[in-house]
Amino acid sequence: MRRLLVLGAFLGLALAGPCRERPYTLETEDGLLGGQEMSYDGEVLVFEGQACLEREGLYLEAPAIRYLEEEGSFQAEGLKGEAEGWQVEARELVGKELKGVRLARGRLKAEVSRLRLEKPLKGEGIFLESPAYRVKAAEGSFTREEARLKGFLATPCPCGEDVRLGMEEATFLVATGEVKGEATLGLWGLEIPLGETRANANRRPDLRSPLVLSSSEAGGWTLGLRDFPLPRPGEELGRWERRFTLLATGLGTPQEALRLGLREGGRGAEVRFGYAPGVQAYWDDLFLAASPNPPDADTPRLEARYTPTLRLGNLTLRPFLRYAETSRSQGATVGLEGGYRETLREGPFSLTLSPSFLLALYPFTPYSPYLALGGGLEGAFREGDLALRAAYAGRLEPLSPTPPFTFENRDEFQRLTLEGRYGPFGLRYTLDNPLGQRLDRLEGEVQDLSLGTFRLGYVRGSLEEIRLGYAMPLPERTCCQAFWLAPEVGLNRGGLTRLGLTLRYYDGCFTYEVRWQNVLKGQYAEALGQSLSFSLALR
Repeated sequence: MRRLLVLGAFLGLALAGPCRERPYTLETEDGLLGGQEMSYDGEVLVFEGQACLEREGLYLEAPAIRYLEEEGSFQAEGLKGEAEGWQVEARELVGKELKGVRLARGRLKAEVSRLRLEKPLKGEGIFLESPAYRVKAAEGSFTREEARLKGFLATPCPCGEDVRLGMEEATFLVATGEVKGEATLGLWGLEIPLGETRANANRRPDLRSPLVLSSSEAGGWTLGLRDFPLPRPGEELGRWERRFTLLATGLGTPQEALRLGLREGGRGAEVRFGYAPGVQAYWDDLFLAASPNPPDADTPRLEARYTPTLRLGNLTLRPFLRYAETSRSQGATVGLEGGYRETLREGPFSLTLSPSFLLALYPFTPYSPYLALGGGLEGAFREGDLALRAAYAGRLEPLSPTPPFTFENRDEFQRLTLEGRYGPFGLRYTLDNPLGQRLDRLEGEVQDLSLGTFRLGYVRGSLEEIRLGYAMPLPERTCCQAFWLAPEVGLNRGGLTRLGLTLRYYDGCFTYEVRWQNVLKGQYAEALGQSLSFSLALR
């Protein structure tokens, strides 16, 4: 026994790491054991005072570690350290197994009921929390680069598992948060096979209901599916590129139509039947469309357009080559649209400049060139609870206010915005089109974490309005069920001008929203009437 201790001490001095600095060390088949003090109790060696166990990829520390020589096993409580890049806390070490383990690495946190000190580390009863998912696994093995999990089940829901991603075996890349494996997607009680699927534990999946049910102020209902996903093997959950659309629009009006479309990334096609029939197709920067019966004089009967986008630092250029035929114009267009954005910062101050332009020429036609010049200037100050912002944006058409085609038309406008906020109090003034249909808006708001947000606004345009609004505090994600509403009302001396209500219901996984608005008296050409929409999205 004494020779073993001497050999262990000699080997401990030769090894690098915290344990080599302890006065007493012992080399075991599971790593280097050390401590400030050592005692011998029968067949048990007791290391105390910063007792540690170390090997490649593993370092554990405890007030005391007991080592049973004959069995080659350990006993310890209240352990801390690092394992394969994870910060570790464990309730106890029994034999060669950690129990009640908590792991942390970056934004990832995990709990493991049992973690065996094997190479690689193997655990059972795994529960992982990440910024986007809650993950359960029956068992798994851990290395510094990845974790291989069996019986994998992940859900983005804060409560429950109405949406869940299941894999018999999954590979989790710790550095990137990527998960890969043969998966099924669970929606309520349905199980949808996806084949080879990827997910990212650090990025919430964009899962929205493709069902559309809404009405507009112009009348008529829209019903159907928009961007219904058609997953392909290897794609990331919620980032499916292939989408299907089947929409009935204008129901109950003379403008009833059926839209049928399919897209995959930047490529796709759509056919429209009924009102304003036609077909269109796009392939990245190329667009083609035809309509035998356009709904108005500006919609092309035939159109071909090529619009690539070039980015050079803060400069974006969008040249376009287009041929179109409408009932009032036809011919080719050669144009260039560009914009530049630069932000300068100095302490709490920032200044943003964003000029833009569009130039269109019409070769072999009698149409005059069209030019639009615009841009914006914004200054801001932010320090502590105080935030100030002043912004101006506008556009000028120096050659002609009416180009032959609406595609390149950029209407003139001017807008001035002044905004200030201090803590929960905010005040904002906006002036639109001071030389035309002038519209002034002055709005103040007060936010309270427990009561919600109260808004009071004054609007003056073609009529004067007082607008009152309120929004409840948003529920915490830990709240599994909650209602939220935001009513709005507008009025003037003649009575009500508008009414609106947004109502949401939050369950353990989804947000169900109903939005209704009724414009009784509008500003200038604002559409009058009621609108209603429903939506469903992941919390």
